[in-house]
Amino acid sequence: MIPIGTETFPGRDGCATGWRRIIPYVRSYMPAPATHYTSGMPPYRKIVRKQADQEQALSEVIGFVLILGLIVIFITLWMTYVVPAEGRETEIRHMNDVRDWFTQYKITLDSLWINNGDDTLTGITISNSLTLGSQGGATQAGGFYIPLMKPIGSTGGLAVVNYGETISIKIGALPERVYPLWVLEFNASNNYWVPQTYYYQMGGVFLRQDRGTVTRVAPLIGLSGVESGSVRIQLIPVNISGGGQTSFSGQGPVRIDTRLTSGGYEKQQVNQNIWINLTLRNDETARAWANSINETWFLGDITNCVGCTRQYTPGSKSFNISIPSQNPNVELILIHANYSVSLQSIATGVT
Repeated sequence: MIPIGTETFPGRDGCATGWRRIIPYVRSYMPAPATHYTSGMPPYRKIVRKQADQEQALSEVIGFVLILGLIVIFITLWMTYVVPAEGRETEIRHMNDVRDWFTQYKITLDSLWINNGDDTLTGITISNSLTLGSQGGATQAGGFYIPLMKPIGSTGGLAVVNYGETISIKIGALPERVYPLWVLEFNASNNYWVPQTYYYQMGGVFLRQDRGTVTRVAPLIGLSGVESGSVRIQLIPVNISGGGQTSFSGQGPVRIDTRLTSGGYEKQQVNQNIWINLTLRNDETARAWANSINETWFLGDITNCVGCTRQYTPGSKSFNISIPSQNPNVELILIHANYSVSLQSIATGVT
C-alpha cells in the first residue's frame, strides 16, 4: 500500500501561503533505528554483558592454573623431602633386620658345632629366610619409575662367595694347615641410605661400607692366659661352601639352607713355635680382623706370653700371630666345622 502525502513550502514572508506539492511516500515498517530504545534498556548494555562474560571466563582459567601450580608445588615438596625421609627410614629398618638376621645365623651355626660332641648333628640342615629388599612402593610412567607418594624399594643380593681368603696354622716343622674362608654375603643397593654389605665369615659378622669394614660380631678366635703362665689358643675355622644355587638378587625373600657336613675336635700341648696367618681379600678386611683380634688379645690378658706378637702391616692384606717356643705348654684347641649352604627362592602369593 502506498499512501499519499503532502509537503507544504512556505512563502516568502514565512507564512504557509506557499504552494503545496503532493508527493507519494512509502511508510517504513523497518525496525526503529539503533538510536531508539526498543527493549527498555540502552543498546550498549549488550556489549557490557559480553565483556563481563569474557572476564569471568578468564578468571576461571587463571584460578585453575593457580590451583594446578599449587598441586605441582605440593608434589615437588613431597618428593623432595617426605619421600626421601620415608625411604631412608624404611631402608634403615631393613638393614637393622639384616644385621639381626646375620647375628642369629651366627648363633644358629655355632649351636650345631657346639652340640656336635658325639657327631650326632652331622647332616642336620637348618633353614632360614631373608628378605632381600625393603619392598617400597613405586609408580611407573614413560618407561621409568617416578616416586610419587611412596619411595622406591631397595634391592639386595645374597651369595656364597670364595674370595681366596685363608687362615693358615704352622706348628714348628710340621706341614702348614690351610683352611679356606668362604663368606655368606649380602649386598644392599639402597636408594636413600648408605649402601652396605653384611657378611658372615668364620663365625664373625662384618659390615662393609664406603668408609671401611667393621666387625659386628667377633670371629671364632680365642687367645687367653692360663693360671700356669702359659697361653691357650682356640681356633674354630668354620668353613662354608656353596651347594646348589649360591646366589640370588631382587626384593623378595630367599630361603637359606645350611647343612653341617663334618666336624672335629683337636687339643694338644705345643712346645714349638706357632704361627697363625690370615690372608684376606683387601686391606680394609685385614684391618677389621686386626682390630678384632687385638681386642681379644687384651681381653685375654696375655701378659705372661714371652715374645708373643701380633702384626698387621698396612697394605699387606694379611695379619699374623706368633707364639715362640719360649712359652712352655701352649694349649692349642682346634674345632672343625664345615657347612654346605644353598639358596632357594621363596615364591610369594602361592596358596
